[in-house]
Amino acid sequence: MSSVPYEIERKYLIRRPSEAVLRALPGVQATEITQTYLTMGDDGFGRRVRRRGSEAAGWEHTYTRKKKVAFGKRIELEDVISEAEYRALLAEADPALQTVHKVRWSAPLGARVLEVDVYAFSETLATAEVELGDIDEPVTLPETLEVIRDVTDDPRFTNLALSRTLAFPPLDTKE
Repeated sequence: MSSVPYEIERKYLIRRPSEAVLRALPGVQATEITQTYLTMGDDGFGRRVRRRGSEAAGWEHTYTRKKKVAFGKRIELEDVISEAEYRALLAEADPALQTVHKVRWSAPLGARVLEVDVYAFSETLATAEVELGDIDEPVTLPETLEVIRDVTDDPRFTNLALSRTLAFPPLDTKE
């Protein structure tokens, strides 16, 4: 068994659901996320810091390093850090990228977890992700979510790519 921490997920571009639709998902929880991308590490890993939580519940800070290794599969190294470490790492923010603000709606989806990210910069689109044990595992999203397309391997829909313009790419092209 491998000791490498892999993230295996399917990602979908969806029409932005209303808050009522999201609140109706069984067991759903909403979390505010602020994500800032740092300059690239010498080892080829993308780096980011994240603040997650709410004013009422408090904040958790994480430092994450990711590298794509295959379709829908990345090495993901993530550590919880202090607020002071988070603030210090913000000094390494990539000046070409903007901070992404979103609300993540998480709900059970069978044995998995559905995560719907609603971005502050879009009134019409959102993303839905499901982490899997195997990339070929079937995924059935709730019928209340309008799926536009599977964007699992489309680099234009990564949060890193979205941080360049704080906008989704045009929907009429796939390049």
